[in-house]
This record gives sequence, C-alpha cells and structure tokens, in this order.
Amino acid sequence: MPVILLDPALPDLIPVRAVAAMTGHVYVTEDVNPSLLWNLPSYEFAGIGSDLPFGAVVLSSDRNHPVVRQQLSRGDELIAGDTVPGTRLLAAVALMDRLRRTGPWEGRQTHDSLRRYLLEEAYELLDAIDGNDSAELQSELGDLLLQVLFHARIAEDAADGSFGIDDVAQSFIDKVSYRTPGVLAGEHADLERQIREWEERKAAERNRGSVLDGIVTTQPVLALTQKLFERLASADFPRDAVSPSLTRIDIPFRKHARDSAEDVQRRAVLSLMNQVYEAERDAAADGVVPRHESVWRKYLGMSYDEDADSDSDSDSDSDADVADQPAADDDHEHTNPWAQEWTNGGAAPGATHDIRHDFDHEYDHEQGAARFPEVEDFPGPPPPIATVDADPIGAGEREIEVVYGEKVPRMVVRSEWDDED
Repeated sequence: MPVILLDPALPDLIPVRAVAAMTGHVYVTEDVNPSLLWNLPSYEFAGIGSDLPFGAVVLSSDRNHPVVRQQLSRGDELIAGDTVPGTRLLAAVALMDRLRRTGPWEGRQTHDSLRRYLLEEAYELLDAIDGNDSAELQSELGDLLLQVLFHARIAEDAADGSFGIDDVAQSFIDKVSYRTPGVLAGEHADLERQIREWEERKAAERNRGSVLDGIVTTQPVLALTQKLFERLASADFPRDAVSPSLTRIDIPFRKHARDSAEDVQRRAVLSLMNQVYEAERDAAADGVVPRHESVWRKYLGMSYDEDADSDSDSDSDSDADVADQPAADDDHEHTNPWAQEWTNGGAAPGATHDIRHDFDHEYDHEQGAARFPEVEDFPGPPPPIATVDADPIGAGEREIEVVYGEKVPRMVVRSEWDDED
C-alpha cells in the first residue's frame, strides 16, 4: 500500500492517485495539518517505532519522517503530487509573522527604521548582478524578499490603512494584468505594442496632470536625469529646450572640489522640471495639455510653428500670436528659454556658460536639435605637446614654440605653478 506525501504548505492538496487509498483507515504522522484529519473517514497516529500492519496506508508531509522511511524500505509505493511553484513563499510569510510577533528586534521596527536596509539590499543585489554569481544573486534576492515581507507585515499591524502580504500580491496581479492585456489574452507578442499598452494604461491609472508625475526626485541623480529625459522625450518635448550641461557631468580632477557634482546636477534637473511644470500650468490655463513639440515651444517662450500648433490643439490656440514671440538672432535661429537669462548675465539652470557649452548651443542649431551630440561629433584631443622642466615664470618666458606635425602659432603654456590649489 502507498505512502501518501502531502505538501506542508498546501495540506488540502491531495494527489489524485491517492484519493482512492484514503477511503479506508489511514495512519498519519504528527506533522499532518489537523484541518485535514476532520475529513478522513478513519485514522490513527503513527509514531516513531510503530509497527504498522501489512498494507497500511500512511499519510505524511515529511519525506524524512522515520515512519515514512520505514515503509518505503519495505517496498511501499510513494505517492506525491507535483511541487507547486511559490509554496515556499507561504513558509516565508509564516516565518516573518512569527518573528514579528516574538522577535524583540523585529517587533520594534517601522517602515522608516527599515529604509536604510532596503537601500543596502537593493545595491547589494545590483552588485550580485554585476558579479554574475548565481549563488550570490539568489541570496541577495532572498534579502530583498525579506524587506518586502517585513514591510507588508508591519503594515498589517497599522491602526489605519492596514494591509497584508496577500494585498501586496493582489496589487501586483491587478497592476500587471491591467497593463498587459494583449499579451495575457494571447492577442499578440509584439514588443512595441506591449510597451505602448503598458505606458498608456499606466498613465490612465494615475490620470497624470503632468508628464513628470510619479518621478521620484530623491533617487540617484543619474537615474533621475535619465527618467526625466525619458518622460520628456515620450511627450515630444523639444530637445533644444534642454540645457546641454544636463547631458553630461564634468567632475574636475583636483585636490579641493568646490561643488558636489551630485548636488549641481540635481539642482539643474529640478530647475528643468520646474520649467516643465510652469509650461504645463500656462498651457492648462488655455485648456491645453502639451504633448506636441510646437505646443511645448509656445508655452516655454520659444519660437514655434503656429500651423503645427493649431493642428494639434486647434481648440485652444486662437489667442496665440507668433509676433509676440522673441525674435531669433543671426547666431541662434531658434530662441530658447535660456536666451533671456544668457543676455542678462545670469546662469541658465545647470549651465556654466563656458566655451564648450556655447559650442553645444551652436551645434544644436546646426544639427536642428535632431539628436544628442555623440562623441564623434566633437574634435578629438590635440597631439601630445612637449613639456618643460623649468618654471616658465622664473625663466621669464610665458610663450614658447611648440611643434607637432606642422608649425603652430605661438601659444601660452599653463604650468602646474599656475594652479590655484
């Protein structure tokens, strides 16, 4: 007769082949869930060392139980259902619940006190991914899962707005099911369509009033910059309305840094975001939602195509007067939101106004702001020049002749003695 092995996480899940064998008297081990015993027609416990009669049916959830091993050694058949993926998660939930109730440290934690651990585990997971170590990746995913279970268990104790791990799981199911209707229904397997459906439904869920809604400004600044650019690009935001200084971060190699590169970039990003919000507010006053480049340019104070503007938002652009827009000069045929601040001597958000950035403005004009400048678009570094051992100041010589390849006009060589540091 068989030994029937149950999944301890799913005690009511009986293997189909075992149903007929459970209609008579059954011997059960102590690990079987008590809720199942009420449904058995006749049973008795089989303890360690029990001498079971020939043909006894044994019910257990422990593959290594002594009674199970004993019966299998006698040649009894083992009947076990297929393992259901995710059942270990139930054990993890139970463990977290027990620690929250009995653990002196776990019982004192809050969402806020766990913030640093959540960040640490996320970064450690990224390291494991970079290391391409599957064992380490598995371990770090377990640590991150702990944070999800912990926060859900803490939320369960809340007096107001409480929820549990099942609510978190249902939130995942609802969100993903709603955002991937075509794929889950078997209607298509097209990547571009899936991404489009996801973004459209995500926007509909939040009913965004701004293209920037949902952007977390406290995230690392590079991720923040990338997210901002992705949002603006998806909304047809004009490329030449973005300061060139935002597209790269220059960190000087020097002994004493005057500014934090992180803070400088974050201030520039937040400044651009404020410009976007202001343009959206002005557009909203006219009943317009800017999602077309010409509309953005109008409310950013830039030159724009009135015909394209009216085509995309004909119901709200009747008051527009192109003549009121700032005139383009000969050097920059496109006006931009940085122009007024530039002429007034102020610094545009995130801009340093050095020669290199001025070149970028010229480049944007020449290329029609069609794309970001690439490395190959810029001139390469000059060939190495000769160095001098003597202090040119002490030698009374500030100009020297340097030759590489062909004759070069006399030039000033700045030496280490000129450094401020």
